[in-house]
Amino acid sequence: MRIWRRLVDRPLLCVTALAIVLRLPTFTTRLFDADEAAIGVQGLVVRSGGTLYRDIFDRKPPLPPLAYAASFTLTDSTDIRPMRVLVTVLLVLGGVLVAHDARQRWRSNSHALWAGTLFVAGAMALFPADAGAANYAHFALLPGTAALLWSRRARWFWALAAGIALGLALLTRQSWLLALPAALYGAWHSGRWRHAALLVAGAAMTVSTVALYAPFGAYWEWNFTNSPGFVFAAAGVGTSLLRALGSVAGFVGFHVTAAACLWLLLRRRSPLRAANRDDRDVWLWLLSGLAAVAAGFRFFGHYWLQVLPPLVVLATPVAAEFAGRARRLALAGVALPAVVAFALLFVPGSFHQRPDPSALASYVRSHTTDEQRVFVWGSYPEVLLAADRLPAWALVHSDFVTGRSGGREDPAVTLELATPGALQLMLADLRAHPPALVLDTSTAADLGYQHYPLALFPDVEAFVRAGYELVTAIDGVTVWRQVTDI
Repeated sequence: MRIWRRLVDRPLLCVTALAIVLRLPTFTTRLFDADEAAIGVQGLVVRSGGTLYRDIFDRKPPLPPLAYAASFTLTDSTDIRPMRVLVTVLLVLGGVLVAHDARQRWRSNSHALWAGTLFVAGAMALFPADAGAANYAHFALLPGTAALLWSRRARWFWALAAGIALGLALLTRQSWLLALPAALYGAWHSGRWRHAALLVAGAAMTVSTVALYAPFGAYWEWNFTNSPGFVFAAAGVGTSLLRALGSVAGFVGFHVTAAACLWLLLRRRSPLRAANRDDRDVWLWLLSGLAAVAAGFRFFGHYWLQVLPPLVVLATPVAAEFAGRARRLALAGVALPAVVAFALLFVPGSFHQRPDPSALASYVRSHTTDEQRVFVWGSYPEVLLAADRLPAWALVHSDFVTGRSGGREDPAVTLELATPGALQLMLADLRAHPPALVLDTSTAADLGYQHYPLALFPDVEAFVRAGYELVTAIDGVTVWRQVTDI
């Protein structure tokens, strides 16, 4: 009986089952957000023999595109649902990790259940585009959580493991760099400078492995050197404030139990008091997560996943103390948002509608071969992924040329924010390898490029008009077909 109890760990089994059930709807939907398509386009290039940060560029880390490329190779398709399965596995592991850590710390199955449930339900209690996708934030959740938990442990090898985990988090979403001070403080508090040094060494060693599969200098430039200007680009105060309020309200509403626990904890004691010194690093992790949410004042829902691990660690002991009516309300505060989020996953376009690329992708497939490339003017990677065609130039979208990002769609402002050299890179690629088709999304009403006609870039427009003829428009997207050698 004792052996059976060890094999069948009820809290961990419950957490595992919850994660699988809540993510089941994601296995039936092809796309939840444009990030998945952008990662997929990079995966297409890598699958064809290309190299990240040399043949295809984005301001994002390398591990998710490599995972997509491996999936495309193994399945011989561009179906990203296997990546949803992988994200589900990562969510299960994250839930088990926080549940196990809570039980070790509090010696209680109740704490383990609360920790795992708050973590798994919290990761899924978002709007569909944020909860159901398999993007950078979802891949980073497990290693980021491991870095938080392991940096607090007393043995030296846990500090090294925490550094490796933090390095993996950085290779999946670079905003976890903001958590480095919190990780260092946790390691220092556990083992002073030796542990802090081991954590830094582990992170540096892990990040340096990029050199094995990509130019390290280009990786650093596109992930860190170029990012500040993009992240801190000017935004309207009123618009940013409304986004901030809406984002915070949405997160608190979906995570009302954890938020209430945090509020009760703050009322009981200050996180800066000496009596609470063992949790100071967790408060620092929480602050770093909030900083990541606010970066660039975009407030995308999946940004909140970086807040989740420290929030769960802080909320768990408070939630486990509830009894009677308070306990029932806390359970309802977890269950109701989870059920709502689960139901919304069956309506993936709710709250974040993207046009269906099927008609345009079908035209592209029927008028090009596997070897021919397609130039998309705009930010519409979904069509390339759906058509299984490579991009005609080395960037996943035109935002690098126009400076457009995160709701900033005024050329008078954004053109100054364009990535240096992006336009020249675009033109060089187009002239060296002219695409079979040009898809101009600036003529579509719902793809965000209405303010960026080709005429804003005379050299690009001249290239298109010199060698292409306008043949049709599909869902508002103007299609140009190559007619002469350029």
